[in-house]
Amino acid sequence: MDFEQRLSREMLKIASWPRGPLQDADALLDHLLAHAGGILEAPRVLLAWEEADEPWLYLAHRSGGRIERSREAPLANPEAIEEILRRRFAMDRVDSWPVRGETIQGRLFALDRPAPEGESLVLGEIVAQRVAAELDQFYLTHQLRTAAVTDERVRLACDLHDGMLQSLTGTALQLQALAKWMEKDPPAPPADLREILREIQQLIAADQRDLRFFIEELKPVPRALAGQGDLASRLAELADRLKRLWVLDIDIHLEGLDGQLSEAFTRQLYRLVRESLFNVARHAGASSVRVEIVWRERALSITVTDDGRGFPFTGRYDHEELQRQKLGPVSLKERIAALGGSIAIDTGPGLTRLEMHLPAQGGTR
Repeated sequence: MDFEQRLSREMLKIASWPRGPLQDADALLDHLLAHAGGILEAPRVLLAWEEADEPWLYLAHRSGGRIERSREAPLANPEAIEEILRRRFAMDRVDSWPVRGETIQGRLFALDRPAPEGESLVLGEIVAQRVAAELDQFYLTHQLRTAAVTDERVRLACDLHDGMLQSLTGTALQLQALAKWMEKDPPAPPADLREILREIQQLIAADQRDLRFFIEELKPVPRALAGQGDLASRLAELADRLKRLWVLDIDIHLEGLDGQLSEAFTRQLYRLVRESLFNVARHAGASSVRVEIVWRERALSITVTDDGRGFPFTGRYDHEELQRQKLGPVSLKERIAALGGSIAIDTGPGLTRLEMHLPAQGGTR
C-alpha cells in the first residue's frame, strides 16, 4: 500500500509540474532542476548537456536552493565525462538518466539520494523526458525569435539601401553640382544656386523623416495588449506619432473586438496596422488615411483607405492576382500569409484601399 501511495503521489507531482519560463535560461534551469530534485528526492541535481551543432558542454548544478551554470570546452575523451563529473561534484550516491531532445543531448544526475528503489529509476526516466521537452521548447522558441529578428533586420537593411542610402547619394551629387556651379567663371546666377540649395534642403528634410520612421519601426511592439480598449489606445498613440512626423490625418475605427482576440493575435494585428500606416506615410503622399478594424462572423477585416497617389498599378487586384503578378507591399503580404489571411488592393490616384481579411483560427481566446 505504501508503494502504491508513494507512486501515486510522485505521478501527481509530475502531472502538476508547472511549465517553466521561456524568456530566461537561468530561470528555466532553476525551475527544471528544482522540480526534478523535489520529485526524485535528491538534495542536489546536475544537468550536463550539449546543444545541436555546438561543441560546448553545458553544466547546471542545483544545491541548497542555488544554481550554478558553466560552459566547458569539449572533452578529448567524451567517454570519461561521468568520471570527471564524479570527481568535480563529489558524487557519492548518484543515479542518472539520458536527456534526449531535438535540440539537446545530455544526462540528468540525481545526487545524494536515499537508497534508490526499482520504481524510482522509471520515475527518473519520466523526469528526464520532461526536462528534455522543456529545454527543446526553450531552444526552438529562441531559434524562431532569432529568425524573426533576422528577417526584420534584412527587411530594414533593404529599406535603408533602397530609400535613405539612394537619397543621400542624390544629395551628395547635388552638392557636387553646387560646387561646380560656384567655381564657374563667371559663377552661376544666384537664383540658380538658391534653387539647388532648396532642392538639397528638401532632400535632407525627407531623409530626416525617413530616419525618424526607422527609429519608430525599431521600437518593440507592446507585449501586453489586452482587449479593444488597450489596442485602441496603442493605435491612437501610433497615429499621434505619425501625425507629428508626417503631417498625416489618421482616423482609426474599431468594432466588435473586445474580448474576442487572444493577446498574441492582437499583437500581430497591431504590427499589421503599424506597417500599413508606415507605408502610407512614407510612400503615398497622402494627407489623410482611415483604418477600420471589424470583427464579424468569426473573422477579422482590416481596411486601410488613403487619398494619396496610389500604387504604380491601377484597378482592383485580389490576393491571387497580387501574388501572380508580384504586386503590392511584399512584407505586408508575407505577414498576412503567415496568419492564413488574404489581401486585396483597389488603387488609383487620390484613392487607395487595402482590404485585409484574417480567419478566426488561432486568433480567438
